[in-house]
This record gives sequence, C-alpha cells and structure tokens, in this order.
Amino acid sequence: MERSATQFGQQIVTTDTKNHENRTVALDPKTAAALKAWRQQQASERLEWGPAYEDTDGLVFAWENGARVFPDYFAKAFLAAQKGTSLPRMTLHGTRHTHATTLLREGIPVHIVSKRQGHKDPSVTLNVYADAIPKDDDRAVEVFAKAVWGA
Repeated sequence: MERSATQFGQQIVTTDTKNHENRTVALDPKTAAALKAWRQQQASERLEWGPAYEDTDGLVFAWENGARVFPDYFAKAFLAAQKGTSLPRMTLHGTRHTHATTLLREGIPVHIVSKRQGHKDPSVTLNVYADAIPKDDDRAVEVFAKAVWGA
C-alpha cells in the first residue's frame, strides 16, 4: 500500500499511509490471478477509451474510463453485495480485522500479522487483537513437555 484515500463530501483526499512506509503483502495464487485479470481488464479499457481515459496512477478501484471510484461508493457497494447471502454483514474495514483475527487464531506469529497489517510494532497488533490469540495453555504444556521429554 502506498497511499490512503479518504472521502470528505464529494472530495477525495489522498495521503501517505499512517506510518509513511510502503509495504509488500504476499498473496495467495487465486487472489493474485484475480488481480492480474483485473489489471488486464483495466489495460483493455485504457486502450478502448484512448486519450479520454483518466490516468489514476494505477488505482485498483476505478471506473471503466479510469476515473477513481469514491471510497463511500465502494463501501456501500460492498455492503450491498452481501445482501441475500448467508455471510455475516461486514464493513470493508471489517475485512482487515477478519484477516488479522483469522491469522492469529490459526497460529501465525504476531510479528508476521503485524507486518501484514502495517503496524510499526507487534505490540500494536497485540493491543488490538489480544482476544484473537488462542489462550490454549493446555497446548503450551503439551508442546513444552514434548520438547523436554521427547514424547
């Protein structure tokens, strides 16, 4: 992520990320393929529109003419897409928390989750997501006993 967009009325303000750092986040093959296909679609739209295409500097969420999609519109469309599904209602920002919570509950180390979330320090992640980290003291006993006693 290189920048952040916030909507104020009909104006979009683009700023650096909170910690002013770019980061690379690894993706699974299906997600990467979907994003590549979307980029190809955007490239074809750029060709179709020619000089009328609005250059939005590689934004993922853009209309077919290249114009940026307002954040509020996308957030509302995301909620609307959930209607009629059995999925629990979730905001777009909620997907960020779901991502972190899922990883922590599956035992991914806090420092990895912290890096993916863009937190400067894993203590931030621990403060926000402490309830998501399994409190499995019995498992800790088993792991340590196996390491010590080899059984």
